[in-house]
Parts: sequence; structure tokens; C-alpha cells
Amino acid sequence: MERVVFDTAGFFGGLQNSFEKVYTTPLVIEEVRDSSSLGSLSFSMITNKVIIMEPSQMALRKVDQVLRELNERSLSKTDKSVIALAVDLSPAVVFTDDFAIQNALIRLGIRFQPVRLGRKAEEVRSYSYVCKGCGKVFKEPVKSCDVCGGEVKKSVAKVFQREG
Repeated sequence: MERVVFDTAGFFGGLQNSFEKVYTTPLVIEEVRDSSSLGSLSFSMITNKVIIMEPSQMALRKVDQVLRELNERSLSKTDKSVIALAVDLSPAVVFTDDFAIQNALIRLGIRFQPVRLGRKAEEVRSYSYVCKGCGKVFKEPVKSCDVCGGEVKKSVAKVFQREG
């Protein structure tokens, strides 16, 4: 049975009451702060529709490994926890509008659905960080280029074919 995993966007969209059970992490719950979403979330928690779980250390390590392979440095601890929980609960479907999360999920072979955007990532991308001034490539994000002082931006380094 496929389990439903939410990042914060799922709760902002109020989708939790559309499912029998929804799984998420404590870090996601901490991000839900607006009164409308909090009210809906509270009701869902009282009726036991929302299951809050910590992901395993093994799943978190697997997520970190994939993110290193993709050179993806933009994901928060909360984002990583959602991906890791989906690894633990596989087969799972993750509801998220975050393209960086979707990118990692594709790489891991985990299904996902957008919440509000109506579009989703279709391919796996790895990244580098490139100076807009001189073109120097950095492996890690930096604020400015050490050669010319130019602005450094995240850039697609490689596109992988989607598996499955």
C-alpha cells in the first residue's frame, strides 16, 4: 500500500483531509504557522489522520548521499526529513511543490504530486555554481567569485534520464 507523505505545502493546501492517513515529520509540523492551516492541521491530528514520524538515520544518510551526487545544496533539514521519511515508508507518494525535493525523489524512484503549482519536475538534474562574470565553476555555493568578484549562481551541470 502506497503511503502519503506531506511536506509543508500539503498542509498549506489543506489536502490532509482528502486521505485516510498522511505521514510527515516533526520539522514539517513546526513550519505550519498560519492560522487557517494550523486549524485544519489540528483537526486532522485530533482525528488521527496525521502520523508524525522521525525518519531513520539510514534513510537520512541515503538522502544525503543522493544530494551529494546531485550537488544539491539548497534543501533544508525539513526538506531532507520529508524525503527520508518517504524512503522509510516506500512505497510512498510525496505531496510537494518544491522542485529540489522533486529532483531528489525522481533520483530515488519515489513518486510525487504537486500541491498547487500544477506542474512538476520531469528530469533529474545535478548542479554546479558558476560565476556570471568570468565563468569559473565552483563545487559549493559561494557569494562571490574569488577571481573576478562576480555573482555566483546555481546552474544545471547535468540532466539525467528519468528512471522508470
